[in-house]
Amino acid sequence: MRELIDQTIFDLMQTLYLDIAELTFNFYSDAQAIAAIAMLLYFAMEAYKMIAGDKTMEIMPLLRPFGLTLVIVLWSSFIEVMNFPITVVNDTAKSMYEMQIATVEHGHLERLALLEQVAKKMSEDTGGFEQVKGETGEKDWMEKLGIDLSPVLDKMKGYYLMLTAQLNFALMRLLEYLVIVLFQFCVYIVFLFQIIFAAILVILGPFSFALSIFPGFRDSYLTWIGRYISVGLYSTIAYIIMSISFVLVRYGQDREIEILKAVMENEELFIAYVSQASGGVGFYIVSLLMAALSMLCIPVISTWIINTTGVSQAFTTVARAGTGMLK
Repeated sequence: MRELIDQTIFDLMQTLYLDIAELTFNFYSDAQAIAAIAMLLYFAMEAYKMIAGDKTMEIMPLLRPFGLTLVIVLWSSFIEVMNFPITVVNDTAKSMYEMQIATVEHGHLERLALLEQVAKKMSEDTGGFEQVKGETGEKDWMEKLGIDLSPVLDKMKGYYLMLTAQLNFALMRLLEYLVIVLFQFCVYIVFLFQIIFAAILVILGPFSFALSIFPGFRDSYLTWIGRYISVGLYSTIAYIIMSISFVLVRYGQDREIEILKAVMENEELFIAYVSQASGGVGFYIVSLLMAALSMLCIPVISTWIINTTGVSQAFTTVARAGTGMLK
């Protein structure tokens, strides 16, 4: 896996997020019809209250249904207005991310190149394994009879150690690959859920404004606005979390790059490195795993800025269902 983050996928998701307003036309006429019926019932109820003498003539409450209906009529423009501050904040956070990702990607490729050199050297050179094992092995009883089988035994032992080291190295590379896939999954799934949740809010949003005309649902449009802003901040929070996490990832990369360079220059360190059960890697994997888990906290963090719970609960439910399927 040559890239830690595929920028093409990011650009595609950002384009989809900004173009979801075009999907509202399927329910546009239905929302306008509900708004018209709601206005008729609202004005009839207000007129009845004034005729009965229970309420005096008030201008401002009568303008509220017109304002909500105007939002429905100009829904695409309203979505653009809502997206403007979200886009400004998102671009600022994205600039922080872009300052980190270039360095992280460079370190990722440099580390992969060093690991490939280690794997190549491991497959080509078995003399070190034979030498180390030959120095520590005990004398065979056949040597007492004048039969020297130590070269053959050392060769066999050297191959055995080489195969064991290659197996450990391959398992650690597999674990690293799985952690990188998990990291990419956690990153991409946040942006994908942002598109899905925002699309649902944009498509069905006119119904929230239409129902807000009724006194019993008068705060529905405020709830919709809060949830839309909360979802819109997913990408902003994701860029901030990745920018912070990449500091730890860079630390892990630098540590392992130093180790790999020292290993390639010293034969004894090379043998000790590839003979470890862990394959000599750990800082990088742990840092990526922590970054992946941090991405799953984004729906909860977004509710700290705009107090809403519906979207975060939906994300949590989906995450739990996915975890249950993995188990």
